[in-house]
Amino acid sequence: MFSFRISKQEPNTRPRDSIDSPASLKNDPPNSNETITEEKKLEEKILSLYQVVWLGIYQVHDKDGRSHAFRLSELFYGAGMSSYVDKTEQEASDDHGNKRPRRKTGAETRVIDPLWTALSKEGLSSLKLFEGLSIASLESVIELVEAYVREIASVNALYQVLRELQVGFRTPTEDDEQAVIKNFVPVSNDFARRLRHLDARLNVLVSDLEDEFWNEHGAVKGREGWRVHDVLFPRFPARTGKKMSFSSSMKI
Repeated sequence: MFSFRISKQEPNTRPRDSIDSPASLKNDPPNSNETITEEKKLEEKILSLYQVVWLGIYQVHDKDGRSHAFRLSELFYGAGMSSYVDKTEQEASDDHGNKRPRRKTGAETRVIDPLWTALSKEGLSSLKLFEGLSIASLESVIELVEAYVREIASVNALYQVLRELQVGFRTPTEDDEQAVIKNFVPVSNDFARRLRHLDARLNVLVSDLEDEFWNEHGAVKGREGWRVHDVLFPRFPARTGKKMSFSSSMKI
């Protein structure tokens, strides 16, 4: 953990316009052993919830597994959409910048694009924390990550719909394609819309957390914050016998 202490004085800040803004909440009292313990518990809860979300919405099995986006696209094909042609006119630019209409097939169509875009963005990975955040701010992070957790059921529902629509070894028909469009697309689009909104709320919250750190500590080392994802899923494995922790990753 850092050794910064939360100031008793309200820092000079610019007005906030976010409903998630930690600065709109009452400041916590100066750090004490009890406060530090509570902060640690909240940080650990954030890590735990983040891992649940990551493996429930974005990646299968573990950090080396394939993405849920890829798995769902496989089932999308298997439900009879492998030869589906999106008949809506879609403009594309040639090498000379001229616009020309084209048609896309299979999982490249607009039919699945909203879902694919929302999942492949991996918006939760942008979550960052900063040293000395108030308990109220950490609780705001938990509230938002819990909203992601509730969307895991939506991903499971998408799997269920597509598995029920699998056509097996027979040749897909137009009826199969229409069944996917009718039963899967509305559900996937609604989920994609909610996920994009959560990503937008997350971006606003991270900016507010950054402002809280800046207003308290100014231009000091650590102002970039720490990505929660890098703590849980480090790019380079820790040395043998050493386990990376949230606290150790935040030392400066």
